[in-house]
Amino acid sequence: MNLVQKLRACLRFVRFGNCLVAATTSLAGSWAAGASFQRDKPWLLAAAALLIAAFGNGYNDVCDLPADRVNRPDRVLPRGDISQILALRIAGWCLVLGLMAAAAAYVDALIIAIAVSTALFLYDRDLKSLPLVGNATVAAICATTVAFGAQAGKEWNRQVVVLMVCAFSLTLVRELYKDIEDVEGDRAMGARTYPILFGERSSAMVAWVPLAFTIYFVVYRILSSTPNWGGAYVAGVALTAGMTWTGVISLSTHDTRGWHRRSTEMKLWIILGVVWVLLWRIPI
Repeated sequence: MNLVQKLRACLRFVRFGNCLVAATTSLAGSWAAGASFQRDKPWLLAAAALLIAAFGNGYNDVCDLPADRVNRPDRVLPRGDISQILALRIAGWCLVLGLMAAAAAYVDALIIAIAVSTALFLYDRDLKSLPLVGNATVAAICATTVAFGAQAGKEWNRQVVVLMVCAFSLTLVRELYKDIEDVEGDRAMGARTYPILFGERSSAMVAWVPLAFTIYFVVYRILSSTPNWGGAYVAGVALTAGMTWTGVISLSTHDTRGWHRRSTEMKLWIILGVVWVLLWRIPI
């Protein structure tokens, strides 16, 4: 394997696309809080969010290697594209650099970064296998990313709160779908996730609780505002339709490939939800 191929393997290992989503979510929090992107603080916080997400993703893959040999044989570690030693070094350096970027921005940002990194470490080691606890932990971390970026802004406003609530709710749904998708490998590891304990159908129904809450909120904002076909209104309608479709189709999904599609769809709705809140200029 040449240098370029190894670099690409390292980027796949940390799931660089997901890391960019974390950085964008941090920037969205900064923007919602009124930060100026001409300052360096929002960018430092976004870099810290990206690097800490890379640590969490990488260390998760190291801990989940036995399960990924069943659930995700195409991932970097099961394929043997990089060694476990190199994987741990990459995760460790991402953590160190992420904490340094947070410290360069604000002392409070460093405290939050340490707390999030600790939560990611505990999740990867112990919490992932606990029913709903691991799902809620990841959802809370994603919501915290918004607050993390908001530190660069002038004030903590309603848009920041709405972003956090939407990030938490939709991430919780996605995490439940991913657990259903990964039942075979998680069971082989002795995990006790909600789908393993209570079944696929029950898990899909539980996921409807945060999903229905988010759908209700988006519909409420659309109906309580003067209709216009600007970008935010269209985004809200598309978000509502997409979340509803995914929720309905999830009740008749029964195969691993189908649950992978539901999980991917939820990632799209999370991104669209962030765009919708930021575009909607009507006071919330």
